[in-house]
Amino acid sequence: MNSIFTTIRRAPYQSLATFLSLVLTLFLSLSIFFLLSFLYGLLGYVESRPQVTVYFQTQTSESDILKIKDNLISSGKILSAKYISKDDAFKIYKDLNKDNPLLLEMITPDILPASLEIFATKPSFLPQIADFLNKQPGVDEVNFQKLIIDKLLALTSILRKVSLGFFTYLLISTIFILITITHFKIALKKDEIELLQLLGASRGYVRKPYLKEALLFGFASATIVYAVFISLFFLTRQFTESYLTGINNLQIEIASLKITVWPLGLEFALILYAITLLFGIIISLFSTSIALRKYIQ
Repeated sequence: MNSIFTTIRRAPYQSLATFLSLVLTLFLSLSIFFLLSFLYGLLGYVESRPQVTVYFQTQTSESDILKIKDNLISSGKILSAKYISKDDAFKIYKDLNKDNPLLLEMITPDILPASLEIFATKPSFLPQIADFLNKQPGVDEVNFQKLIIDKLLALTSILRKVSLGFFTYLLISTIFILITITHFKIALKKDEIELLQLLGASRGYVRKPYLKEALLFGFASATIVYAVFISLFFLTRQFTESYLTGINNLQIEIASLKITVWPLGLEFALILYAITLLFGIIISLFSTSIALRKYIQ
């Protein structure tokens, strides 16, 4: 370890440039990965919600609603249709507003509408189902989720492509920067390296201090980036929660395992750190190894 710090002290500016390049790359990469994971979790949440929700006027009878439900089922265009009565709607309302007693006092089951939550067999049937419902007597409002899903899918696709391009550029530029800096550091010690080789030092012995330094930079930068990212996450958590009212759980699937993205749990937090640490160490070691080939044969 002393030899690593000695190497860093001999070229402090180059070492600082290497460290800062790694920090910037890892922070942006971690942010991109988290944002994409969050969007995929949000997409999964939206897709798991009823694709069409129809609210009925308060005077519409239960028998009329169930008749519409039967007509939908007989059409063969829906997978399921769940009837939500006024009492059921009130229970849901109470659960969503359990922390606000004032809102609970103002609402009774009688003023809440009954509804149907509908899943289509194919997305192409959604416009037809919505059009059918809009023509039925007693219907007050039809919420059509397909537009939301399509927009979220488009946003996720665009972000994924842009992120991939940006990430590739960031990765390549960082590797070239690290190789250039490492080349310069090795060039400063060219005479010392040649002397060690003339004295019979093995290739591995000469390379070891540089690889240890790269390993240290990869570990330190990943740990610092992760600590900063988590700190920023918790500082902005209250602001984020204000936009996610009613959404209690967002999940993504990784290798058949469902990982909770929101709220941030220990499992996903450890995955984020492991990915950041592995990525930082790989970039640092790879760049250093490439740079060492020129001077250390």
